[in-house]
Amino acid sequence: MGRKISEVQAIQQKTNPRRLFDLARGDKLFQSEFVRRVGTTMLSQGAILVVSMAIAAMTARWLGPSGKGQFAMVFMAPALMQMFFSVGLSPANVYYAGSGRLPIRQLTENSMAFVLIGTAAGLGLALLGFLCDWYPVVLPGISPSYILLGMIALPLGLCLINLNALLQGLQRIYTLNLLNIAGSLLSISFMTAFLILLKWGLPGAILASLSVQSVMLILTAFFVHREGGRFRPKWNAKVVTPTLGYGLKSYLGNLLQFFNYRFDMFIVNFFLGPAGVGIYGVSVVMAELLWQLPNAVSFVIFPKSANSSKETMNRFTPRVFWTILAITLVGAGGLALVGKTAIRILFSNAFLDAYVPLLVLLPGVILLGAGKVLTNDIAGRGYPQYNSITSGASLVITIILDLGFIPAMGVVGAALASTLSYVAHFIISVWCYLHVAGQPCKTGAQ
Repeated sequence: MGRKISEVQAIQQKTNPRRLFDLARGDKLFQSEFVRRVGTTMLSQGAILVVSMAIAAMTARWLGPSGKGQFAMVFMAPALMQMFFSVGLSPANVYYAGSGRLPIRQLTENSMAFVLIGTAAGLGLALLGFLCDWYPVVLPGISPSYILLGMIALPLGLCLINLNALLQGLQRIYTLNLLNIAGSLLSISFMTAFLILLKWGLPGAILASLSVQSVMLILTAFFVHREGGRFRPKWNAKVVTPTLGYGLKSYLGNLLQFFNYRFDMFIVNFFLGPAGVGIYGVSVVMAELLWQLPNAVSFVIFPKSANSSKETMNRFTPRVFWTILAITLVGAGGLALVGKTAIRILFSNAFLDAYVPLLVLLPGVILLGAGKVLTNDIAGRGYPQYNSITSGASLVITIILDLGFIPAMGVVGAALASTLSYVAHFIISVWCYLHVAGQPCKTGAQ
């Protein structure tokens, strides 16, 4: 759908008595397709949720708080490098594939070139950290050999996020959902085999995760190839310039957002050790259950926003926003009621200390979940820099509060710092959305 119409068409619409009917019909078609895609995404994420909780329970029971904390931190380092060396290419792929401004073949070749550079830089930095003995200082309590093993996830992750972004931009939502379900089945299979049957402990859990990523990369590459993707790394100024230009506008925001979500894990590990990370990680996993619906909606709304008119999204996004806010609020109430029992059943009594931080996290998670709808709409309209401003401001709050609260209050302090940061993120996101949309965030149709 194009963003602009001709002057003749505009005049015809103004004088056509069927205009309102046609607009209403268009909105209904738009919304019905949106609902179908969100619905299938929710089904796939439901499968992911079940498997993720099963894996979380598995690692908790077979590794204990300390082992679970180590498992989380091993993959935190490559995840950070993945965000750092991605230079915002993933959202750029969504935007340019969704808008049809660049062909998939060129976008894929461009992505592979950036992946090679990011991998070389990241692995070089990881090796330097090992040789200079930085890991005991940056990640105390975590074996450097495990960290290096986990670094295999860096090239796998860089490839996957860029290829998935291309499928998302093409609105191949059903394909992505099938891939997510396949990934869930592989995850539970490999983790059961390596952790429970073979009893390989923490190394087995790490190898299981790497094996799943490897298989998923092959499957995802197959579907991208069917869409015209070519995996030969190639620099093309006509592709590099616009994708890097868009990517850098969103890059800082994505990097800051990652830090905002996970900086507290590093601080908890520094002050409380891997066992503290294991406890706090359970509260985070439980609280972020509320993000399943917002994530599904945001996943679909980004490419829709890139391919729809401003007027359409101005009518549509506010309704989605208020709906998501109401649903997550109800979900949070239910989670607060059953949370303690769920932690005991799923993770064992050793993790009951995660319940209080879970309660503290819930208000912030509710607001941030609804805010995801607005931030993805903003990015789809071509203004990702606003999200960078939002993430930067909330990260500053996170750092200050984490350093103040965690030493004094432990994991509860980490949860409180995150909630206050999420509230600030939400407030700024609403302001940015209203500025970009140019209208109040109303519930009704205009």
